[in-house]
Amino acid sequence: MIRSITLQNFKSFGARQTVPLEPITVLVGPNNSGKSSFMSVGRFVSNLVVGQGQDAVTQEGGSHFLFHRPYIYAPRHGENLVLGWETDLGSTYVLELSHSSRSGVIPSSEELSAPEAGLSIRFQHPNRFIVRGVQTHYSPGNLAQALKLVVGEEDKRMLSFWQPLAYSRMVKLSLRALRADSEVVPEPQLTPEGAGLAAVLGLWRGSRPEKVEELESFLQKCLPEVRKALVRPAPTPGHQRLWLRQHDGEEFDAEHLSDGVLCFTALTMHAIEAGPGQIIFIEEPEHSIHPRRLRELVDLLKELTLAKKCQFVIATHSPVLLNAFRDEPEAIVLFRRSDTGTRVSRLRDIPHLREALTNAPPGDMLESGFFNQDF
Repeated sequence: MIRSITLQNFKSFGARQTVPLEPITVLVGPNNSGKSSFMSVGRFVSNLVVGQGQDAVTQEGGSHFLFHRPYIYAPRHGENLVLGWETDLGSTYVLELSHSSRSGVIPSSEELSAPEAGLSIRFQHPNRFIVRGVQTHYSPGNLAQALKLVVGEEDKRMLSFWQPLAYSRMVKLSLRALRADSEVVPEPQLTPEGAGLAAVLGLWRGSRPEKVEELESFLQKCLPEVRKALVRPAPTPGHQRLWLRQHDGEEFDAEHLSDGVLCFTALTMHAIEAGPGQIIFIEEPEHSIHPRRLRELVDLLKELTLAKKCQFVIATHSPVLLNAFRDEPEAIVLFRRSDTGTRVSRLRDIPHLREALTNAPPGDMLESGFFNQDF
């Protein structure tokens, strides 16, 4: 599990900030406070690991948007962008990226410390490679390749150190994408917007029936009128469409399902699809969903974190969703924008808010403006 993520000069983050993470972490703050910047970390790391570095920068809008803007014009918080994380085992990883008009964005250094494996590596680009404090003559292209050269068989688990973020997923649903028919492809995937529902459900029916059973069981529990989730050919050749069958026998396709039912189904599928150790970033799941369904969705996420050891990070403005974490104030992280960029703090670490929490649930505090105070 990722225990925390540290950012400096990354988008809205100027001065270094460490964001603590729980199995489920709820981000709260006004618009433009930096929640979306943080939610994009997984996508950026994923593109760095599985693709080319410059492509990852381009995906974030280029260096102008990737680096904290005051830094672009006049360095205020250090010259480099810093991105790192710590696991629950105490392992840490830190990446520094530098920017210049001539070279663009390039890595300056990577550092990995894994006390449980007795391993420490510092890779200063382009070719200074230090293992357990001793400089070597290896010349790997990056730290991931370097690890393969130095870890023993007993430490192969270190090669999956990037997995939670490298294979993380962003969920930001779009009704247009949800209602669209799915193209039939060999290995369909759910997109962040929700496209591909029918194709993924079809894959589950063919090779992962336990996932279909889990989906239908949860839908039947939360949406009593729903009996079965179906996949049928769409009017366009090579495409499929999602249908839901009700207990009375009536069936509705994705074009005619209510917004709430469609969003709830998509979020449930995204949650069920989460793999062991994976982090799923969910933007404002409250859109179109009934408050009671939202509480039930949180219950599902909590069950999945126990069963799969996965993590969820949720950005929200919903008092109902916040109230589901009244007894877990450590899971609520407040975001603020300041002169030095985004600042973060756990709700439980702010004395006057922790005291106020004894008299009112966090959702009520959000509505009454308690979270608008500085910290």
